[in-house]
Amino acid sequence: MPTLRKNRNKKLKSCVRPQKQDTLSVVTVRISDEEKERIDRIMNNWNIKRYSDVMRMAVQMLKTVQIQ
Repeated sequence: MPTLRKNRNKKLKSCVRPQKQDTLSVVTVRISDEEKERIDRIMNNWNIKRYSDVMRMAVQMLKTVQIQ
């Protein structure tokens, strides 16, 4: 009876290292009722569900303005 050879060329999953994630931070912002209403209107018009998405977009806009 012939013997079967095992394929030993497979890489182990433990050898694959995940990419490093960007450093996360928490930011607290105080806004007035008028500013909150304005943000709510923007969220409704652009179909945005989370305040964090609006803040992320605002930070991106600031970064592009500072670069120019």
